[in-house]
Amino acid sequence: MTSTPAKRSLIADLKEYLALARMTSRAWLVFAVLGSVGLAALDTLGVAAMALLMQVFTDPASQGGVANFISQLFGGPSTSTLIMIIAIAIAGFFVTKSVGTVFFRWWLLGRTTRIAADASTELMRMFSLEPFARHRAREAVRIQRDVGSANDHAANVLLGVVGMLADLLVLVLLSVVLFVISPFVALFAAFLFGVVLMGTQRLLRARQTRIGIENAEAELNSLQYLIPALHGFKDVRLSGSAGAFADGYWKARMKLAHATRMLSITSELPRYLMEIVLLLAIGGIALILFATGTPDHAMSVLAVFGAAALRALPTLNRVGASLATVRSSRAGLTIVLTEAEELERGPRHNEIPLGDQNYSGDIVVDNVTLQYEDAERPVLDGISLVIPENSTVAITGSSGAGKSTLVDLILGMLRPTSGDITCGGRSISADIAAWYRELGVVAQDVYLLNDTLARNVAFGPPGTVANQTRLDRALKLAQLEDVVADLPEGTETVIGERGMRLSGGQRQRLGIARALYKEPRFLVLDEATSSLDNLTEHAISQLLKSLKGSMTVVIVAHRLSTVRDADKIVFLSDGQVQTEGTFAQVSERNEQFARLVELGKLS
Repeated sequence: MTSTPAKRSLIADLKEYLALARMTSRAWLVFAVLGSVGLAALDTLGVAAMALLMQVFTDPASQGGVANFISQLFGGPSTSTLIMIIAIAIAGFFVTKSVGTVFFRWWLLGRTTRIAADASTELMRMFSLEPFARHRAREAVRIQRDVGSANDHAANVLLGVVGMLADLLVLVLLSVVLFVISPFVALFAAFLFGVVLMGTQRLLRARQTRIGIENAEAELNSLQYLIPALHGFKDVRLSGSAGAFADGYWKARMKLAHATRMLSITSELPRYLMEIVLLLAIGGIALILFATGTPDHAMSVLAVFGAAALRALPTLNRVGASLATVRSSRAGLTIVLTEAEELERGPRHNEIPLGDQNYSGDIVVDNVTLQYEDAERPVLDGISLVIPENSTVAITGSSGAGKSTLVDLILGMLRPTSGDITCGGRSISADIAAWYRELGVVAQDVYLLNDTLARNVAFGPPGTVANQTRLDRALKLAQLEDVVADLPEGTETVIGERGMRLSGGQRQRLGIARALYKEPRFLVLDEATSSLDNLTEHAISQLLKSLKGSMTVVIVAHRLSTVRDADKIVFLSDGQVQTEGTFAQVSERNEQFARLVELGKLS
C-alpha cells in the first residue's frame, strides 16, 4: 500500500484527496480555470496594448488597424492624445488585473484551505472511528503529524498545482502575443527560458522530493520529543530528563530547519538564473533586431518584449516555486492518502444506533476467545460466564490475568476471535451504538477536558449543556457535593488541563459522576476505585450497594473491600475463569483468592 510520490500519479492523488475532503463538485475548478483565463487575458491585452502604443509612438504616420479604430472611436484625436488614451487603457488593464488577482487569490486560498480543513477533519474522524484494537497500536504523535502538518503539505500540493496552471496559461498567452509581433523573438525567448527552466527543474527535482520526505520525518521526530515532555511533565521532571528531551527536540528542529533552508534555496535559485537569462535575452535580441531591421522597429519590439518579460518573469518564478512546493509537499500528500486508504479498507464504527430496540437482560459471555494477530497464544481462552440483570459482578485476578481485556470485550471495544457476547439473547455487536447508549463506564485513568466541571460530567463537544437535574444527582451519588461547594464558580469552574485543580480521588469520582449522568442500565468500573482513599472508597462501596437491583454493575478491582458485597465474583487466571461464586465461595474454593483475602486482613 505504501508508495513513494514518484510511483503515483499526481492527478490521481489530487482526485483522491478531493474525495477525502468530500469535494465532489468540480464547479470550483471550472471557476478557477475561467478566472485564470480572464486574468491572463487582461495581462495579455495590456502587453498587446504596449505594442500598439509603441507603434503609434515610433511611427505616428502608419496608424492603422486597431490604432485607426481607436482614433476614429475618439473622433480623430492628435497623436499625443491618442498615445495618452492608449496609455490609460494599458494602465486600466494592469490595475484591473491586479485588483482581480487579489480577489481571485483570496477566493482560491479560501477554497483550498477549506478543502484542507475538510480533509483533515475527515482523516481525524476516520482515526477516531477505527476499531479500538487497531487504534491502540498507533503512535499518537504519528496521528497528530498526519492530521496536522502532513495534511497541510497535501493542501499545498493542491494550491501549487492550481496556481501553476493559472501561471502557465498566462505564459502561453504572452507567448502568443510575442509571436504575432515577432515570431523570431517569441521562439528565441521561449527556447532560452524554456531550456533554463526545464534544466534547473530537472536538476532540482530529486533534491526537492527528498527534502519533503526529510521534512515529514523531522516533524514526526520533533513531536516524539515534544509530546512526552509536555504530557509526561512530572516524570520528566523527576527523572531529570528535561534537558535530554529538549536536546532531542532541538536536533529534530535543526533537521527541519536545514530542510526548510534547502527548500528555500532550491526554490529561489531558478529566479536568479532567470534574471541573468533575461539580461542576456534582451542583449541578444537587441543585437539581432538592430542588425537586421530599422531602429524604430527594433525599439518597438524591444519595448513589447520588455513589457512581456516584466509580466512573464515573476510568473516563471512562481512556476518554479510552485514546482518546488508540489515536489516537497508530495510526501505529505502521500502520507495522508496512504493513511486514508488504509483506514477506508478497515471496518468503521457507526455512532448512530441501527434501531430503537434497547439492550436489557442478562449479559452472557459464551465461550469467548481472544488472540491478537501477533501473539502466540490467546489472551483469553474459552471464557464463559453469565452476568445476571441488575446484579453486581466483580472480576478479580492477579495482574495479567486478562481482567481489563475481558471488560473491553464486554464493552464491545474489542471483538472476540471466537465466541460471542450477548445481552438479553441479542449479540452486542448487532447494534454496538445502541449498546454503548446503555453503558456507563469508569476507567482507571479518567480523561478530563480543560473545561468546566459540569461539561466534564456531561462530556461532549464545546457548547454541550448539562441537564441540571441529572448533573446534581450524579454529583451527589459520586460524593462530589462538598468539592463543588469549595470551587469558586461551582460546577462552572474550569478544572484545568487533565483536571489539575482536583485531587486524584476527586478526578476518579468525577469519572463516576460522568458514568452515572448517562443514567445507564449497565455500569462498568475498571479499577475505578484504585486511586481513592479508604474513606471515599468506602463511600463509593456504599453507593454501589445503593445501586443494587437498579442496574447491572460490573467491577474490576484489586481491592477486596470494593468487591466483598458483590453478588458474584469471577476469578480469572491465565486468561481463563478459575472460580466463580460469592465472596465466601470463591475464598473457599480458590487458594489464590484466599491468599489475597489473608493479605487484605493484614493490611
